[in-house]
Parts: sequence; structure tokens; C-alpha cells
Amino acid sequence: MWDMLKGNENCRKLRDALEDAAARSEDAVSVESLLADLSDEQRKHVAACVGCREAANDLVKVKDLFNRAASFSEEERPWFAARVMAAIASRERELVERVSAWTEFPRFASRLTWVAAIFLLVGTTWFYESIVRTPSYAPSGQESIFEGPQQTTPDDVLVSMAADHP
Repeated sequence: MWDMLKGNENCRKLRDALEDAAARSEDAVSVESLLADLSDEQRKHVAACVGCREAANDLVKVKDLFNRAASFSEEERPWFAARVMAAIASRERELVERVSAWTEFPRFASRLTWVAAIFLLVGTTWFYESIVRTPSYAPSGQESIFEGPQQTTPDDVLVSMAADHP
């Protein structure tokens, strides 16, 4: 848009004047309010020059667009805050549930330890009693791997040595 205005010095000066007038006004801008801030000579130039008229219209449209965008950002959006707060509350509930699950774990572990200890005590007692009560069988001709070797008495050894040496 501004490329059309580069060649003519009057158009360049008019563009600067339009931008200054648009910058001074804080409210909604119309072409008429922009032209009211210009000199009579500049208003005549806008009436005669198509490019400058289009530039003034474009400037008004851009200013209006920025004003609407600024008002939109200032507008309160309750759905945003509610959604964010709901997400935060959900996350906090999730963390509390995780923490409470882990606080129960030591209690469960101690109970499980006591139950296992009692079970081991009862089981080993029962196993020991069942072995002691079993009758011992008379030794048979075979040796067991759990039986120790039979030792000879020292007298037998001495007797056998004395018989060999007369």
C-alpha cells in the first residue's frame, strides 16, 4: 500500500500526517476524523489522489483492527480461569491419591512382615516336631550316606599288630 506513495513527495508527507493523526487519537478512528486533523491543502490532495484515499482507508481499518484486538485481550474470559482451576484441582487430587497410597504401604509392609514371621515360626516348629516324632528304623546292610564310618577300637588295632610280630 505504501509503495504507491513512495514516488510523490506530497504523498509521503500526507502519509506521515495521517499516521501522526491516527497515533494521536486513542478511540475508534474514521476517515473523516483523520482528515479533520489535516490542513486544507492535504484534504484537497486526499480528495484528488486515489492512492492517498486508499492509504487513509487502510490506516483506519488497521487502527480499528488493533483496537478490537486490544479490547478482546482486556475482556474477561471466565471459562479460561475456571478451566485452569479445574485442571489444577484435578492434578492436586491425583497427587493426594498417590501420596495416600504410599503412606499405606509401610503399614501393609509391617503387617505382612509379622504374618510372614509367624508363618515361618509355626512352619519350622511343625517341621521340627514331625522329624523328631518319626521312628528311627534299624540299620540295614546298606550304609547310608548320612551315617559316619565305623571306627575300629584302638585295642583291636593293637591286638592285630601284636599277632603279626612274635
